[in-house]
Amino acid sequence: MIGYRFGGNIELENPAINPTFRRLEIESNPAYGIALNHGVHDNIQVEFQWSRQDTHINGRSRTSNTSNRLFGAYVDQYHANFLFHPAEGGSHTQPFAVLGLGATSFNPRASLSSRTQFSFEVGAGIKHFFAPHFGLRLEAKWAPTYLKSNEEWFCNGFGECYSVSDPVYAQQGEVSSGVIFRF
Repeated sequence: MIGYRFGGNIELENPAINPTFRRLEIESNPAYGIALNHGVHDNIQVEFQWSRQDTHINGRSRTSNTSNRLFGAYVDQYHANFLFHPAEGGSHTQPFAVLGLGATSFNPRASLSSRTQFSFEVGAGIKHFFAPHFGLRLEAKWAPTYLKSNEEWFCNGFGECYSVSDPVYAQQGEVSSGVIFRF
């Protein structure tokens, strides 16, 4: 599969910890990967998908609001997906929805440690078969990666307060296409 992955901001909210930058930005860049799937029902497939984005991380300045390139990075996604096909298995053109769970690994090309976090994806696409064992796949998906949770307090009007967790995600989207070989 070959595609283009875009987006991915990481807000740095605490100026005491991050005095120079208010946000890290993952540059939009091409992505590539492979998907292997297996039909488990007439209209359902399970799939393992790996994709890699070779990108750069930019820092958005707190004072001047300018962006500076900081370092290069690889962003790898490993997902177990479910594909749902509403069309019959024998049709040439098959729209599909995809839902997946997995992990995203952030590997800086700098003297920083790698980090792997939970991620998921939701998307849709279309497969078109030119022959029984050969086709083309086009898809678009949203793939956020969990970064951390901010703990906050919620107080109702009855004097009761609760600690609540507010998750923070790096939001990314991807469009991709690939050749299908069906066995």
